Amino acid sequence: MKQGLVWEDSVDEAHLDLRYRVLREGLPRGTEHYAGIDDSPETRFLCAYEKGILIGCSTLQIDERDGCRFRIRGMAVSPDHRNKGVGSGIVKELQEYASNKGSGIWCNARIRAVPMYKRCGFVEVSEVFEIDGIGLHFDMEWRIETQID
Repeated sequence: MKQGLVWEDSVDEAHLDLRYRVLREGLPRGTEHYAGIDDSPETRFLCAYEKGILIGCSTLQIDERDGCRFRIRGMAVSPDHRNKGVGSGIVKELQEYASNKGSGIWCNARIRAVPMYKRCGFVEVSEVFEIDGIGLHFDMEWRIETQID
């Protein structure tokens, strides 16, 4: 039985279902699958489990820009498990992975997730912007020089 944080090689139905329920409400099924990313051998997936049930997921893709080799996509935590450290735990593990590779991380963070990313040392590097059908976001970065609490 899977417990805690687990690195996965691919996404399964539970992962896609959590992404859909949390990130794609009101959008058509299938929009939770990232074509060309989910099936790339370079993409990594970090999932959080409690009693064998998937409660959080993330996708770490290669999407390079200055100082950041990696991008977080599809970061989702089950509504029943929010504000309990699940998301922060995932992000800190992603930071450790990226740090070991000598890189920072960037993401497009939804407004409601910005405080969690800030607690993990990310900073806003854009004005607020909207992604059609999904909502308001900030482009955020964490640089390897940043301390992890």
